[in-house]
Amino acid sequence: MKIESGTGNGKWARVSERNRLFVNSKSAPIQHIAAIEDQSTFQVIGTATCANGTVTPLTIKNTGTETEIVLTYIRWQILDPTGGSPIPNASNYLQIGYDAEFSSGGSVATPVNMTAGSSQTSNATCYGTNPTLTGSLTVFDRHYPKAEGDMYSFNKEGAAILKPGQSISFQYVGDHTAGTVYVRCSFYTEPLGGDR
Repeated sequence: MKIESGTGNGKWARVSERNRLFVNSKSAPIQHIAAIEDQSTFQVIGTATCANGTVTPLTIKNTGTETEIVLTYIRWQILDPTGGSPIPNASNYLQIGYDAEFSSGGSVATPVNMTAGSSQTSNATCYGTNPTLTGSLTVFDRHYPKAEGDMYSFNKEGAAILKPGQSISFQYVGDHTAGTVYVRCSFYTEPLGGDR
């Protein structure tokens, strides 16, 4: 049996001795596909100064109406914490959650398109430097640092999604009075319904 290409070019598909078609395929992470096809992968950084209580190094809101934001990778660190309990302890941790959103203060954090030279923007409005949030945070992840400078990564693999109008916030809860909390979030955007 022969299988024609169907395009009129006279080419045939190759069949193995076990009657299987010879095919080629390429596997790539979804972030690469989003970058190479749509130039729609982004990273944003936020920081805050540690204080006794809760500080917000980064909050992200999807301000688009026809796209969703798909979070893939989160990295965070605490640097030079002083004036509080030595870490690790149960009172100092990073928490991540939905629902609370920007109200005032802080500073704008602009997502960077990971395709160098692209002019495409993300439909994400982001704030760092401890903005005031409204609403209660619905926490879905938490990490307790093991030591100063401890870097921790959350690989969400696209499971955390912001539909239009939805927000995600990163907060550090602790008793330190100085130091820096650093958060970096990677994400890509795609049309509603995820038809990539």
